[in-house]
Order: sequence, then structure tokens, then C-alpha cells
Amino acid sequence: MNFGKLFISASAAAVLMTFVVAGRPTAAFAAPQLTIQSEEAAHPRLVHAIHNLQDVLKELDAAPDDFGGNKAAAIRDTRQAIHSVRKALYFRLHMDDAAIDRVQ
Repeated sequence: MNFGKLFISASAAAVLMTFVVAGRPTAAFAAPQLTIQSEEAAHPRLVHAIHNLQDVLKELDAAPDDFGGNKAAAIRDTRQAIHSVRKALYFRLHMDDAAIDRVQ
């Protein structure tokens, strides 16, 4: 075998190995584990909004006035708002509605 053919064979082998190595999945970095705590840490303003809505709900529940007949609707809507913000906050955790409502 002459030097030219040897060089071509070696070059072809190098190119082939490049495709083999590049085509193989490399060790992937592990995605961080998603938890309630990690989602809350990532979105502190949403957590703050939930706490504010919970305070509003306590105020509405404790109020002696029915606010012109609007108290019941305000309580219902505030509860729904809390649920909706939680659903947005925890959407990547794929929680069902009952699990979302159990988060404290």
C-alpha cells in the first residue's frame, strides 16, 4: 500500500469517527428537579400575589357587610383567582386541580 492510499484511508477513518462520535448522544446534563419549592423560588411575585389574595379572602370572610350583595361573588372569584395563579405557577409540575388546591 502506498502512502497516498494510506493517508486517504486514515483521513476517511477520521471523518467516519467524527460522524460516529458527533452522532452519538453525549452525556446530557441532568435537568434540575422541578418541585413546588423550585417553582416558587423562580416566581416570587406570583407567590406574593397568592398571599395577597389569601389576605383579601380572609378580609372578605371576616367582613360583617355583604358589600351590597357582592360579598359572595367576591369570595368565589377570589378563590378562583388563587386557584388560577397557582395553576399558572405550578403548570410544569403537571398537577391536577385537587393537588393544586392542597398546596399551602
